[in-house]
Amino acid sequence: MKTFSRIPTPIVIGLVLVLALGGYMLFRGETQTRTVTAHFSRAVQIYDNTQVRILGVPVGKVTAVVPEGDTVRVDMEYDAEYDVPADAQAVIITPTLTADRFIQLTPAYTGGAKLADRADIAVQDTGTPVELDRIYQSLADLTKALGPNGVNRNGTLDNVLGAGAKLLDGEGKKANATIVNMSRAVQTFADGSSELFGTVDALDQFAGALAANDQAVSRFMADLGQVSQQLAGEKDELNAALSNLAGVLGKVERFVKGNRALLTGDVHNLGEILKVVAGQKKALEAVLDVGPAAMGNLQIAFDPKSGTIGSRLNFQGNVQDMDNFLCMLVRYDQMPNADEACSLFKQLLTPFEQQLQLPISAPSQPGQQPQSGGGATEVRYGNAPSAKDLSELLGGTA
Repeated sequence: MKTFSRIPTPIVIGLVLVLALGGYMLFRGETQTRTVTAHFSRAVQIYDNTQVRILGVPVGKVTAVVPEGDTVRVDMEYDAEYDVPADAQAVIITPTLTADRFIQLTPAYTGGAKLADRADIAVQDTGTPVELDRIYQSLADLTKALGPNGVNRNGTLDNVLGAGAKLLDGEGKKANATIVNMSRAVQTFADGSSELFGTVDALDQFAGALAANDQAVSRFMADLGQVSQQLAGEKDELNAALSNLAGVLGKVERFVKGNRALLTGDVHNLGEILKVVAGQKKALEAVLDVGPAAMGNLQIAFDPKSGTIGSRLNFQGNVQDMDNFLCMLVRYDQMPNADEACSLFKQLLTPFEQQLQLPISAPSQPGQQPQSGGGATEVRYGNAPSAKDLSELLGGTA
């Protein structure tokens, strides 16, 4: 039977550690990094192994720089333990003129969706620094434009600077205040941008409405011009009318001030009268409803040939309740001793009302007693002859 020599224990432990460390490194290399691709308009001084940072801390490196037409594709990888927001941007940073550039992933992750592995950042979400040679070229172009071969060819720039120096000489405080006020005005416009744009939008709609009704607006402006011309031609009359109106208003003002107490009393009394009239609204409506017909009937009843009235006035329905009517007026006006007044009206008018209730069949002659029977009631007072015409009936003279 063949036997094998036994392997020392330290060697076995060392092999196990090496295998474990290799497996960890292999596993970490495959799963502990993430990749992202960014597209820049320029990628000056960006190479393989250029650092990738978050908040200035190195977290990865550039793995490839590939030109693609007008843009440059930069492939990067970073440690997976660092989270990057899904809407992250990539910016090329130049710390100093001599230091190496790096790519910054910004902003820092604070919550929400995370940037997926192998994500792509578009050129609109990347930024590149202004190159020093471009700054020098811009300064050179500005110097050339302002130099003796540019706007200062005829001394224009010198004249502008001289005039500005004279204008601002001793006015530094005012210039500073103007600049401060302008900055505040700009800030006010910025704070009220929504209202400002709303006003501009409303003005745009108004202008559109005017444009859509151009003919009507033109006619209106023409009519307005004619009215203005007419008023201009009559300005003397208008001035005189306004002067007279001013005088009248002055007199009215003095009258009101001098008779304020009387006017107040008159207005108060008028209010009381209107209150009484409002209380007799139904009675007034009846009078206005029946009055025209009654006057028309009275006109028809008058006979111009004989000069007499062919009708008989009958007040029986109203006169028989005269005491209640007067009592109602006294109570409505809240007069003192209204109950005594109502009792007095009843005592005085009851005999008269009872006499009106006696029916007669024919007109009574002076000295004759009324006869019972059907028909209307005629009451005569005194021995005066009957009215011959409408004038006598209404109280005129024959």
